[in-house]
Amino acid sequence: MNKKSVVFTLISTVLLSVILISFLIQTNNRANVEVQKANVEVETLNSFTKTLNEKYLPTALKLSAIQATRSINDYIEDNGIYLDVENLNDTYDELMKMGQYVEGGAGLGLVIDSDYMYYGGVNYTIGALFEEVDNLAGLTGINFTYGDINPIKVYHEEPFTFTASIIIDYNISSNDQKTSFSYLNKEVKGKVPLYEVRDPMRIIGLSTNVSITEAEHDVWDTTALEYDIINITYIGSDEAPSFLQRLTGDFSSSEFGITSFINTKFYSNPNLYTNADHSYFTQDKDNNCRITELSDYPNFYLRTSHRNKYGLDDCTFDELFEG
Repeated sequence: MNKKSVVFTLISTVLLSVILISFLIQTNNRANVEVQKANVEVETLNSFTKTLNEKYLPTALKLSAIQATRSINDYIEDNGIYLDVENLNDTYDELMKMGQYVEGGAGLGLVIDSDYMYYGGVNYTIGALFEEVDNLAGLTGINFTYGDINPIKVYHEEPFTFTASIIIDYNISSNDQKTSFSYLNKEVKGKVPLYEVRDPMRIIGLSTNVSITEAEHDVWDTTALEYDIINITYIGSDEAPSFLQRLTGDFSSSEFGITSFINTKFYSNPNLYTNADHSYFTQDKDNNCRITELSDYPNFYLRTSHRNKYGLDDCTFDELFEG
């Protein structure tokens, strides 16, 4: 092989190597871009999924349940009757899904049809709120689809909120469907605060509108009790009914019970009933005790648990009216 051939071969080899290296670099760059794009896509979906599970879906349930509760309280006020306890979950389910509740089918039984589910031009039914979530997802290049919504359940996990819960299947995917997450039989909970929700027992028992506010004090004493009487603030009490029980007129005790106190300056108590609201409405006076430290409130009676909560030691048992 002559010198020219060697030089030509060497140059060809170098050029081929340069071309090959350039191709590999380009391919690697494209691969890196694709990997980075996929990573961003996954991170975006992960972020949206987290927000969906922790905020969007629970908030949709909460908002819908709040409006359903307002509808139910309106029904109680307009008709002067509580809900049937057996219809409680069905009532919430249909109000939150359909915007109305009709017992026994069209034209039969009680009807709850309230503007609250469409208040201010907003559709608060759960399907409409989920569609808003889908629209929000679309703005970020994400698809949100879901299956049939199973029956909505309502229950307490703590005194001053109640939970609206559903089981649902849903899928979150990128527009190109390359990345997706599926959730089957996913339980979604919405925590519904009772703050500023009207107490149905006050609506029926005293024909008054009282919004529920939790009592908060640094010191629980006579001053705190008097504040709670005047302002009609509520305390948790396992001797009292829960809010959902109050919707159905169930006065039995619950570990998630709440109660307020009847102001005897405005509502007389000649029969010396216990002044925790549920006891007063059921005309209960078993083992109660007149609070002598509240001389400005005539015939104000409490049981031991509530006296202990406010640190009240001085009271008088009226033998004639016990039991």
